[in-house]
Amino acid sequence: MKKPTNLPDFTPVSHSTVHEKVYDRIRDALVAGKMLPGQRIVIRELASALGTSMMPVREALRRLEAENALVGTAGGTLTVPILSPTDYEELCLIRVALESKAAAEAATRITPRELDKLERVLVALEEASDRRDLETALRLNREFHHLVYVAARRALLLRMIESLWLRVGPQLSYVVRSDIYGGIVIRSDDHPHRQVLAALRSGNGRAASAGIARDIRRAEKVIVSHLLEEAKQQKAAAT
Repeated sequence: MKKPTNLPDFTPVSHSTVHEKVYDRIRDALVAGKMLPGQRIVIRELASALGTSMMPVREALRRLEAENALVGTAGGTLTVPILSPTDYEELCLIRVALESKAAAEAATRITPRELDKLERVLVALEEASDRRDLETALRLNREFHHLVYVAARRALLLRMIESLWLRVGPQLSYVVRSDIYGGIVIRSDDHPHRQVLAALRSGNGRAASAGIARDIRRAEKVIVSHLLEEAKQQKAAAT
């Protein structure tokens, strides 16, 4: 896997509550997949991009390392983790348990306004997929899932899910940029997103839970297959 060095286009942050804002900006960049697996984190570059000193950046990176969103190397630097096929399978195992539970909870709590917004996001996601705008589709997929989990009204569960997406975001972005989803149809009445939306509209928690689980497993199958093939190619190149 290539190790990119380019940073996202950060905008400078104001100095009020600067430590928390720096943490939030870097965290959001990871979740959004703007920092890719294997990318080396350079504190000075981050501080310059964010328009702040290195101290709040160091603090934010320590927090993110504690959340397993970043990993230390033997040389003392931090990088975005590169997930093995086994890592990703385990991550999906945990995601299914937590995210399907959140979807079930959302079925009894989601409001009509939230449902309408969820449908608008889904339509925009399908349109982005139709025109092969993968970056926009990735962002809207993330927004769709987030809206479902927020509707569960379970703050601790939401925080746990968001911590998982710190590891999911870079990996999803990497494989989407690798265009491995070319054969998957997004616009379909049978797509798990449509199943989730219909289940939430009818208040069917079991069906909403099943739809989220199916969505995660569907993507997992494609991504793990891609990671296995990549690992095979790397091994062959090394021999």
